Amino acid sequence: MEVKKLTSGELMDRIIQALDEKTPLSVISIGSTESYVMSQYTVMSEKQFMQHKEAIVTNSGVMKRGFKFPNVKLRDEMVEATKKADIIGYNISLLDIYAGKMVPKVFRTYDIQPQFIFESLVRRVIPFNQKVKFKQMLRNRRTVLIGSNAPDVKQALERRWGKRFPFKIVASIPMRSYDEMEEVKKSLDAIPFDLALISAGVNAVILAPYIAKHYGKVAFDLGQGMNSLITKQVQQTGFVQKIGLQNLMEM
Repeated sequence: MEVKKLTSGELMDRIIQALDEKTPLSVISIGSTESYVMSQYTVMSEKQFMQHKEAIVTNSGVMKRGFKFPNVKLRDEMVEATKKADIIGYNISLLDIYAGKMVPKVFRTYDIQPQFIFESLVRRVIPFNQKVKFKQMLRNRRTVLIGSNAPDVKQALERRWGKRFPFKIVASIPMRSYDEMEEVKKSLDAIPFDLALISAGVNAVILAPYIAKHYGKVAFDLGQGMNSLITKQVQQTGFVQKIGLQNLMEM
């Protein structure tokens, strides 16, 4: 099967088309943490992944990721969800390091064959380099926000664009832990919506395909792009600096 790499504009086009046609679509991203969760006991031995910085940082609580290594249940749910996802982002531009190196190994191990891929870091710039299409995505849609910063994103969007064009954020659901998965799913049962924007780490990988399959809706794992909606700035981590912000804006 031929794999097509989407630009940020092409990614937005597919999201908007699915919304207009009312067809299900799930967009997820597999970053460093996600790829190492999926590598447990398959790509890596317990000794290897438990001694890796992803597990050390996660288990220390320095980064509040809402789960602990090892976690086979989380691994299996993520693998199953990734196989169901329609479009998958990962660090394609960093193939020699981090998730760019691990994700292809994970995909080969589980025979995950995405039809559409994209550079996951473009999610940080999409609200800026695809501003017109981003607003088109929201226009006349009932949107639910899911993630630890969901209430803040709701306030930021309504403050910035609430009087400029019609869109409605029907719910903002805080999610900080994998243990909240069933509670979040139950919350969604009671909400009529068209689009879900998610920033919930490993949980987003599971939630987006679930939302697309279970509700027939569009789910977009926007990740750190949600923070950009609050700050109006791209969060320039080492990954962004390595690729170059201008290069990312042009992808």
